[in-house]
Amino acid sequence: MLATAFDPLAAARDLKAAGFEPEQAEALAAQLRFAAGADHADLATKADVATLHDHFEALSAATKADVEALRTATKADFETLRAETKADIEALRADLYRALWIQGGAIVAILTALRFLPV
Repeated sequence: MLATAFDPLAAARDLKAAGFEPEQAEALAAQLRFAAGADHADLATKADVATLHDHFEALSAATKADVEALRTATKADFETLRAETKADIEALRADLYRALWIQGGAIVAILTALRFLPV
C-alpha cells in the first residue's frame, strides 16, 4: 500500500466546504498534519497487545500457583504450631497438677507437724 502525502491546505478547504468554521478547519487540518507526520514507532501494535496479554495470562497463572502454594504451606505451619501449642498446654497442665500435689502434701505435712507440737 502506497502512502500519499497529506495536504493540510486541501484538508482545510474540504472542511470549510463541509461547513466548518475557518478556524476549526485550520486547527483540525494542523492536527491531522501533525498526526500524519508523527513517528508512530512507539505505539503498540495488535501483536504487541497479544504478547502482553499472553504475558499477563502466564503471570496470572504463576501468581495463582504461588498463592496456592503459600496457602498450603501456611496451613501446614498453622497445624504444626497448633500441635506444638497443644503439647505445651498439656505439659503446663501436668506441671500445674504436680505443683498442686506438692503444695497439698506440704500443707498436710505442716498441719500434721503442728498437731504434734506442744502448746
